[in-house]
Amino acid sequence: MFKIAFIKEACYQDLWIGDNKDTSSDLIRSTLFRTGPIGLLETFGSDFFIVNSNNSKAGEKIRFCQIPKNYISKEDYKLIERTKIRINSSRFPSRCPNDFSQDPEKINWSKYDIVISLNFAVPISIRRKYPNILWTCMTGEGRFPIQSSFWDYFISHDYPNTPIANLKTINMPYTFIPPRYVFDTFRNSQNKKGIYLEVNSKSNPSNSIALFKKFDSLKLNIEFHSEEIEENLKKLASSKYFIKLNGRPVRGNSFLEAMSASSLCLLNYNDCYGQIPFHQYCYFKDEKSLIDKLQFLEKNNDFLLELLNYQDLVLKNMIENVKIQFENALLKKRKSLNSKKNKLSSKKIGLKSIFKKSLQPIIVGTCHESLIRINDPIIDPTKYLPSILE
Repeated sequence: MFKIAFIKEACYQDLWIGDNKDTSSDLIRSTLFRTGPIGLLETFGSDFFIVNSNNSKAGEKIRFCQIPKNYISKEDYKLIERTKIRINSSRFPSRCPNDFSQDPEKINWSKYDIVISLNFAVPISIRRKYPNILWTCMTGEGRFPIQSSFWDYFISHDYPNTPIANLKTINMPYTFIPPRYVFDTFRNSQNKKGIYLEVNSKSNPSNSIALFKKFDSLKLNIEFHSEEIEENLKKLASSKYFIKLNGRPVRGNSFLEAMSASSLCLLNYNDCYGQIPFHQYCYFKDEKSLIDKLQFLEKNNDFLLELLNYQDLVLKNMIENVKIQFENALLKKRKSLNSKKNKLSSKKIGLKSIFKKSLQPIIVGTCHESLIRINDPIIDPTKYLPSILE
């Protein structure tokens, strides 16, 4: 089995504030926004580090390619580093990223087979120094450059429907979470009831009053999203159904949280684009279809349990497919490294090497911009960025 280090830089606007001495549940309580890939710790036994912010040109560029400067400025990132928050923990109940951040040069990288870095948290000087490690970058919003320096793979944020990694991309959701983890960790009781309404559902609840009355007639109370993460997960763990009512399409992190909370996901066909294989029954085409399905489920508990078991299998398959992708990527990297060592013994620099170092970045960048301009489906501008070389 491989050993993973998961790295966040101090200025990153999301995820946990803590270190390996914290329990995974305390790390989730400390998160700035989302639950995140807690399965890396729970399932793979990964180590978590916060490191000093990488303020190199490339480090800042990848940051602002995820969230533009007009949303988060350089000053905002500095504020994130030192702003303390309170969490429900006996250990450091008030904490900020700078309380835990360390010099990346002081981490014993030789202990790890795989490093997963949020954005470019690990400087290129370290990535060069440890070629035996599989260097993997998880960008904040799933947008990554078509060419980079000393990154072996990028993480797509999409559900892995296959154990095969394509085009130097590991398919793994941002919310990488084990089955029943949210339910077992945050539940108030074994009994689940009511509906949790997905946060990106219809923006105007007044338009849904008639539908909400129908929910009420089924004795299904409605819970809404809370900004406080622990309260939010407790609501989710106590809710029987997790429903998205239109609104903007999402990649699916909230659905994976709901599956881990053993809440049945119900959605429209166009609500999720993150490749999650929902059970066919869980899709509804309109409000009448939704109510009909809820009425049936309320009377057929065995079928509801069958659907919940299917959701557990979706999360189990996610973990297994990600594991295999990492294993294969690491094996491929080590084989390639041995092959390169043999070639270097000749000490010859070929035309291919000269091309790669000088002309390839220019050609790749030009092709990217041209394909974006003509709206070619090969390059999805919401996913792929121009080259970021260091």
